[in-house]
Amino acid sequence: MRRTAALLPRAVPLLLLAGSAAAAPPRPAPECVRTHEEAITRARTRGKLIFLTVIVDHDHENRAVVENVFRDKEFLKIAEEFVCVYANSEDQHGKVKMKGPDGKQALRCADCPSIECTDHTELAYNWSRGFFPESEARTPIHFVINAKEELVDTIKNGDFKAGFNHVPAAEVVARLKALLQKHGKGLTEEEYKRMEELLVEAKAARARGLVTLELQKLLPVVQLGKDIEGVRGAQARVAEIDKDAAKVLADAEVLVARGGVEEALEALASVAATYPGTLSAAAAEKDAKDLKGRPEVARLLKARDLHGEGLRLKEKGKPDLARKKFEACARIYADTKYGELSKKELEGLPAGEQR
Repeated sequence: MRRTAALLPRAVPLLLLAGSAAAAPPRPAPECVRTHEEAITRARTRGKLIFLTVIVDHDHENRAVVENVFRDKEFLKIAEEFVCVYANSEDQHGKVKMKGPDGKQALRCADCPSIECTDHTELAYNWSRGFFPESEARTPIHFVINAKEELVDTIKNGDFKAGFNHVPAAEVVARLKALLQKHGKGLTEEEYKRMEELLVEAKAARARGLVTLELQKLLPVVQLGKDIEGVRGAQARVAEIDKDAAKVLADAEVLVARGGVEEALEALASVAATYPGTLSAAAAEKDAKDLKGRPEVARLLKARDLHGEGLRLKEKGKPDLARKKFEACARIYADTKYGELSKKELEGLPAGEQR
């Protein structure tokens, strides 16, 4: 038979909720955020869903959430993929001693040592109530919420009329896995930290006018492919840079149209090198490939390469070897400018000297 679940108190002065349990050693628990604002910020900047647990202390099915779900290894593992929020209007569960940010011992919530009991009582009164479909806020219950504070899923065992039992850890884990599969994972704290570093470095590069370096910092952020603030900002900046690159590309394409093959190829290569990862860079690479694919251009480039080999051998003091390259170029590519240049080089080389 379904039990009648506990009701979340409508309003209780916080001073009346002061627990008297003695401080105990901390136990395994999900890392929870302390405020509503922090939950939304983390969801928005990391691309994660919010997992909001609402319970009370004076009921064994509610307490089973902490003892059987919060302590479960599989749950703790998947909880890292969510922004966890713990809302409890009571604090009869006691406190634990933890080191604070200043290194000093501080009393924290025994259920979730990452927060204080005043944090979860505030969350119970000021935020969690908004997700209950009825005036009677029955617990235990879990809400999954997105960064826009829209309800994505409700994980409960029962209904609001008959009441709730706690949802077993294995079922909670299965539901959360399904949500991750549907909505995707967000950034880990390490990934988020690296993204922030890249954005700072990109901003510094922009201030120095180093557009190539700026793109090298922005592109890994764009490639994260997440619908979060940092990625959207990087995408917008890359699009802005691409507009400038498109103008340079247009100038290079004018050279192509005019038949200035080598100048055009140099300009296209410059666009690709200066604006890596942009649409304009990709277009420049394609234009260069198409241009090199023309038979007359391919012939010209082969002549240039052969003539260049002759020049390098001449600089190394190997005139006989250089002569062979110049002779071949002058003979095979006589109709190109490099064939003519090779003929001139032959006139300046000493005859009959072996190296």
